Amino acid sequence: MMKKKRSKIFIIIGISALSLLGLIAIQINWIFHTAKLREQQLKHRLATASTHISYGVFKDSLLRARLAKKVKENNGRELSVKIDSRDHSILDSLIKNKFEYQHVDLPYSFKLVDKRNRYFNSTCHSQQISQRICLEGVLEREKRAKDRTAKAEIRIFLPDMMGYVWSHMGWIVIVSVIMIAFTSGGFILTVRTVLRQKKMSEMTTDFINNMTHELKTPIATVSLASNMLRKEKILDNREKIVHYSSVIHEENKKLQDQVEQVLRIAKVEKGEYTLNKVQADIHTLVLDAIATIDLQVREKGGKVQYYLNAMRHTVMADVVHITNVISNLLDNANKYTSDTPEIIVETKDLDDGVVISVTDNGIGMSKEMQKHIFDKFYRVSTGNIHDVKGFGLGLAYVKMMIDAHKGHIELKSELGKGSCFEIFLPYTA
Repeated sequence: MMKKKRSKIFIIIGISALSLLGLIAIQINWIFHTAKLREQQLKHRLATASTHISYGVFKDSLLRARLAKKVKENNGRELSVKIDSRDHSILDSLIKNKFEYQHVDLPYSFKLVDKRNRYFNSTCHSQQISQRICLEGVLEREKRAKDRTAKAEIRIFLPDMMGYVWSHMGWIVIVSVIMIAFTSGGFILTVRTVLRQKKMSEMTTDFINNMTHELKTPIATVSLASNMLRKEKILDNREKIVHYSSVIHEENKKLQDQVEQVLRIAKVEKGEYTLNKVQADIHTLVLDAIATIDLQVREKGGKVQYYLNAMRHTVMADVVHITNVISNLLDNANKYTSDTPEIIVETKDLDDGVVISVTDNGIGMSKEMQKHIFDKFYRVSTGNIHDVKGFGLGLAYVKMMIDAHKGHIELKSELGKGSCFEIFLPYTA
């Protein structure tokens, strides 16, 4: 059922991603289509302006005569015909006027070209020339009928038109990029949130399953012990009454501890707690925590070694919470060791605080596991959900408490080679 739900989520995400990519492709295609359309409009305006420029030269008979004379004198010797500054100024003013009328605000340069020059054909298809204004039939009106060999054109040089088009589409491109970025960002955040919620849902389900399993055992034991105490033959046996009463007491304590653990993490998460900070000896807290776990480790054939190397080991801390933090780390080191546990606790002092490290020879963690190890409800997978007791709240509580003391915790671990947790607590927090 869970696999079907997971695959359904990924199918929905896949379809949504393809739809988003389709929308982005349509938007990009629309931008390029708009740019092409604007380029065509610009070319049309340039062609219209060229016609008007040609007509302007035709209407100015004096200019027409001077240009025809210059072309005739050149006689094809030079590709570019030299004209005087007055005629250059008149042509420049004419081109500028017609460009402005057609709303073409491109920078330009121009020259009068003799088409009879031998280099004409090799340059007539130059990519740099954006517009040619043919003057044949315009200048020929100034020549005698027997001398109609002169051919000329005005070449106007403009910058890359597509570059000009794109520069004038800046706002469209910027708005489109922003919209695409926001849409893509929103989609990515949505997917991350869905996957995170899915992961949290799975972890919550695992937590409920584990909690049910953990609570059923002591409840069943208490129920069995209480039923035994009701039997008449047991009532006459003081030794058995004491035994079953002790069982009920121990199992009841386990239930209280488990409920307290859940309530404690809830209070810490909501900020409904008060730290009772005092001058605490870290070495004393370490030894107290070791004392609570030492018997369990020995029962598995293991041992806890400690090296209290810190010279300055008094910090401002909440004794109860920091003891719980160290105990949690020791408890995990014992739980997640498949063979004989070998746990090493060390302390060392830095300039601004004390470091407590807990190293084990357990199953270790992969890089992916390490990313989530301090998440609430997260439990390292060991093949069976019930093979390691606990609710997955211990390390989340550890992280919250260390943060509350303005310290930090680091994890070094390698799959199959154990783990090392390092806690830093400042002297004054």
